Amino acid sequence: MTLMRFFRGADAAEDRFTVLVRPHMRLMYRMAYRWTQDRNESEDLVQDVLTRLFPRLDELAAVEKLGPWLVKVLYRRYVDLYRRRVSSPIDESISWSSDDDAFADLLVDKRNRYHQLELQRALNRALETIDDGWRDVVMLHDVEGYTALEVAEILDINVGTVKSRLHRARKKLKEALQLGTIESSYAC
Repeated sequence: MTLMRFFRGADAAEDRFTVLVRPHMRLMYRMAYRWTQDRNESEDLVQDVLTRLFPRLDELAAVEKLGPWLVKVLYRRYVDLYRRRVSSPIDESISWSSDDDAFADLLVDKRNRYHQLELQRALNRALETIDDGWRDVVMLHDVEGYTALEVAEILDINVGTVKSRLHRARKKLKEALQLGTIESSYAC
């Protein structure tokens, strides 16, 4: 009988965890992908964070603004793993990506989807031209909709630094997106 209660308790904890975390999963995957630039690595990063958080369910339930808190935990774990990888003697720089296959599949779609994809790719290329710190601030503030104060809290930097990086990043992105700076395959 005790064993059955244990399993029911595990199911209840899983359900509670799912209810808490599910609304924030897309955000976590988007941010993980933005930082890792690799689908598999981003999935591994999110899974790693969720696996570490599951035993701390009561702490997780007590967090007031769970979305920003989860992104902060995800970012810190990414930084830890990145530092570990940089200091590792093993070269993991070779990775295979299926982005080209996904792009080829989308070309079959209608013309407007093609143009939308090209614009998105141009923006991604422009984002790659700016510093990582600036990119993180732009992604969290402009794409995900966090306030400057929330971004500062997530990245553990001052609000003034967030505003400064945001201003400089937007200026650099504007320069990079001007015609001729970023090559576009459909530019006239």
